Amino acid sequence: MEIPEDVLKVWDKYRLPENVRRHCMKVAEIALRIAERIKRNGHNIDLEAVKKGALLHDLGRAVTHEPFRHFIISGELLRKEGFDEKIVRIAERHFSAGVTEEEAKKLGLEVVKSFMPETIEEKVVCYADKVTRGDKEISFEEFLKRLDDLEKEHPETAWFTKRTRERIIKIKEELERLAGVEL
Repeated sequence: MEIPEDVLKVWDKYRLPENVRRHCMKVAEIALRIAERIKRNGHNIDLEAVKKGALLHDLGRAVTHEPFRHFIISGELLRKEGFDEKIVRIAERHFSAGVTEEEAKKLGLEVVKSFMPETIEEKVVCYADKVTRGDKEISFEEFLKRLDDLEKEHPETAWFTKRTRERIIKIKEELERLAGVEL
């Protein structure tokens, strides 16, 4: 996959680790595969935004690997670097299967607002990230198993894990309807 020059520039500027770059490239590969199916099925989708959003969704991991912070930092860095708000929102809204404003408060996030994926591009990248572990594609069932494990490991946030499961299943179903294929 050819990496756009502006993506390489910020990857290098923030010294994004190689393993995170490989992860982002795999997410982009999966997201584009889904997005192209959606487009072929007659729906309007911005393939360039999907590609850049996927390649940049984890830029915040150059600063922190904290799960409840990295997506916020990704958005802040991309805004600072002048990326289109469409790309910024893809990065901010990829975590879990979204975070409502109420959940952001309850989780004690440093920024309290909605981080729910709304556009089709945001949902495609969010879903592609869930079926990527490191730089490998995993099955949806493997992701759901990971949620089961997280629920046991972190009972204090089991309520959020349950909501993630419900939301990602809905996102998957919506993407399958749009793509006309099972994901």
